[in-house]
Amino acid sequence: MLPLARNLIASERLRHAAIAVGIAVLVAVTTILRPLDITVWSLQAKLFDHRPSGEIVFVEAERGAGADALVTANRRLAGTLEAVDAAGAARIFIDLPIQRSGDDAVDERLRGELLRLRDKTVLTRSLRTDFLNGRGVAETDPFFARGLRMVSNDYKTDFLGYVWGIDAVHGDGRRTLPALWTELAGNSGPKAELAPDYAVNVEAIPSFEAVNLGTDALSASIRDRAVVLGQAGQSRRVVKIPGSGVVNPSLVHIVAAETALRGGGQPVNWPWTTAFFGLLLALAASASVRARRRRLLYGLLVVSLVATVVVTAASGVRAIFASSIALFIVYACLRLIVRFKRRHLLVEPRSKLPNFVALRRDLSDDPPDGAAAIVVAKIARLDAVFATLTPADQGRYLRQLASRLALGDPEARIYYDGGKYFALILAAAKYEDLQGHLEGLRAIASQSVTVSDRVLDVSMTIGVDRSAEKSGPSRLSSAIAAADQAREAYRPVFIISDTVDDAEEWDYSLQARLESALSQDRISIKLQPQADLRTGQIIGAEALARWVDEERGEIPPARFILQCERVGRLDELTKRILMKSLSAAETLRQAGHTPRISVNVSAIQFVDTRIAELIERCLAVRPADPSRLTIELTETARIEDFSSARSVIEEIKALGVSFSMDDFGVASANLEAMFELPFDEIKIDQLFVQRIHSSPMARAIVANVSRLARETGLTSVAEGIEDQQTFTALREMGVDIGQGYHIARPIVLSELEKTLSLQKDAIAPFENRG
Repeated sequence: MLPLARNLIASERLRHAAIAVGIAVLVAVTTILRPLDITVWSLQAKLFDHRPSGEIVFVEAERGAGADALVTANRRLAGTLEAVDAAGAARIFIDLPIQRSGDDAVDERLRGELLRLRDKTVLTRSLRTDFLNGRGVAETDPFFARGLRMVSNDYKTDFLGYVWGIDAVHGDGRRTLPALWTELAGNSGPKAELAPDYAVNVEAIPSFEAVNLGTDALSASIRDRAVVLGQAGQSRRVVKIPGSGVVNPSLVHIVAAETALRGGGQPVNWPWTTAFFGLLLALAASASVRARRRRLLYGLLVVSLVATVVVTAASGVRAIFASSIALFIVYACLRLIVRFKRRHLLVEPRSKLPNFVALRRDLSDDPPDGAAAIVVAKIARLDAVFATLTPADQGRYLRQLASRLALGDPEARIYYDGGKYFALILAAAKYEDLQGHLEGLRAIASQSVTVSDRVLDVSMTIGVDRSAEKSGPSRLSSAIAAADQAREAYRPVFIISDTVDDAEEWDYSLQARLESALSQDRISIKLQPQADLRTGQIIGAEALARWVDEERGEIPPARFILQCERVGRLDELTKRILMKSLSAAETLRQAGHTPRISVNVSAIQFVDTRIAELIERCLAVRPADPSRLTIELTETARIEDFSSARSVIEEIKALGVSFSMDDFGVASANLEAMFELPFDEIKIDQLFVQRIHSSPMARAIVANVSRLARETGLTSVAEGIEDQQTFTALREMGVDIGQGYHIARPIVLSELEKTLSLQKDAIAPFENRG
C-alpha cells in the first residue's frame, strides 16, 4: 500500500492534476470566470426548446398617458380584472405597482374589484432596492394592498442584466414574502434557490394585451389558468433572457415557475462539479497505460464534460462549469509545457534523443528497481569525428549509435548528453551474463558507421551501475565514472554493484566520509624530499595528499583520489592540495629556503582550460614563485586528445610552471605522450628502479631512459630509491634527481624546514650519512 502511495505522489501527471484542481477551486471561489459560466448557460438555452405548460398566461396591462395617466391606468386595470375574472381565470397575479390616482371614484372602483377577487388575487411588491438605478422600486399603495395576499417579485441580475437564480423567499429584515414564481408553480420546485431554465420557449408563453381580452378565443385561453398582469412597456428595471434580449420582468418569474413545473431548476454548485471532474482527471492521470490510451481517456473526459453540459441543459439543471473547464485547461497547459520541455529543453537537438536532464528527471520520477542496470557508453574521440561532419551528418551518426545500443532491448530509451556519453536503463535480470551481453553489444556498436558515403570508426567503453541502494541520479554518476574507468584495450566494460567483490573498488560509505572531509578541509599534505643525485642536496619535495579518517584511519591516496574522480570532486581536491603546497613553499621561502615543489594532477583534468584557470587563481592567491612549482602529470594514457592537452599545458607553462611525466615506463606513461606533450622532466617508475640490481633488463631501461632524457633536454627523476647501493648506481647512470625512503620518507612541513636548515648549515650531504 505504501509503495503504491509513494508512486502516486511521485507521478508527475498526478501532481499536475492536483495543481489543476487547486487552481480550479481558486477560480470558483473568486468567480473570476463567471462570464464563462454565463456563456455556457446561454449556449445551453439554445440547445433545447422546451414548450411551456400553458397553465400560466401573461397579460400586459394598458398604461395611461398624459396628465391623467394614473387615472387612466387604474380605470383600465379595474376593467382588465373584470375581463380576466369573466374569462374564468383560476388565479390573478398583479405584478405591477398600483398607486392612488387622485380620482376617488376610480380608485374606489379598483379597490372594490380587488376586494371582490381577493380569494384568487395576489399582489406583488419588491423588498429590495434597485441598485442599478440607485433608488427604490415603486410599491403598491397600502390603500389597495390592505386585505390582499402579497408575494415578492424580486430577482437579482448579473452585470449583463441576466437572472440566473431566484430565491424561493425574499426578505428585507422586517418581513419575508414568498417569491412570485413559487405561487405560480403551486409551491413546487426547490425550497431555496431556483435556476430558471431558459430553454423554456419564452415566445410560446401565452401572452396577450389587456385591450384584447374581450374576444371569445382569448377568453378560452385564460379559463382555469393563472394570469399574470404585468406592466406594459419596459420596466424601470432592465432584465434579459438569453435568446430573447430585454423582456418584461414578469416573464422571468413565469419562466422560473415553468421550470419548477417541469421538475428542473436545481442548481449544482462548483464543489460538486469540480470534485467530480477532478476525480475523473486524477483517475485518468494515474492510469498505468500507454500514452495513446491515456490520451483516449483524456478525450473521454472532455466528451464527458460536454455530455454533462447537454444533459443538464435537457433536464433544466443549472451547473457551474467554469471551474471544471479551468481544471482541464490548466492540466492541459501543464502537460503541454512538459511536452515542450521534452521536445525542446529535454531533447538533444542534433540527435533528437532525450538528454541527460530528461534521464535524471526520469530516474527521480520513476526510480529503477534493483534489477535494473544503468548503462553509460562513452564514445572516444567524438569531437574529432564531429569536426569533419556537418550538423545534419552529426545527427545521423548519433542516431545510428543509439539504434545499435538499443539492439539488446528494443523498448529501451536511449539518452544522449550532447557530449560523449549515451545512456540507457537495462533490465539486467533478463540476462544471465550481463558482462558478456554488454561486451557483445559493444562489439556491434563499435563497428564503423557510414554517413554520407563516409566510413567513420567508433571507439567505445561502457560503464554500468547495478547497485540497488542509491538514488537514480547517484547511480548515473557512478555509471559515468565507470565508463571513464573502463579501458578499450583491457577492460572495455566496467560494472559496479553493491556486492562484496566490488567493495574495495567502489566504497559508497567512503564517498560520504570523503565529502565531509573535503567540506571540513581535513585532507592534508606530506612532503617527500627529492635530492640531487650528484651533490646529495635536498632540492625539492613532492606534495602527497594524506587523509586520516576517524573510523578507518589513514586512507591510501590512490583510493580516495579515485573516489574524488568518480564523484566529480577532483578539481576541488587538486585545488586544496595545490593551495597547501604553495603555502608550504611560501613558508619555506620566508625561512630562507627555495626548494621546488611537485604536485600531482590527473591527466583527465586537461580536457579543457579549467585546470589552467585553477592553477592561475591559486598562484594569484598564494604569491609563490611559479618557477619553483612542478606539475606531475599522472595517467597520461587517459588523454584522448593530445592537441587539446598540449594547448592547456602550454597555457600553464606560460605562467612559469614546469611539467613532469609521472611513472614513465609503465602503461599510463609512454613515449607517445612524451613526444606529443611539452614536458620538462620524466620520472622513472619505481618498478624499474628497485630492480636494477636484480634485473639486467630493468637496469638497461633505467640507463636508456636517463640517456634519452639528457639527449632531449629533460630532467630525469628516479622514484623508489630504497638503499645507498641504488642511490650510487643511479648517479653513475646519469639520473639527475632521486626520491625514496632511503632519502627520506614523506614528512610534514616543519620537519622539511628543519632538514633544509640543517643542510644549509653545511651538515654532511645526504649520501655520506649513515
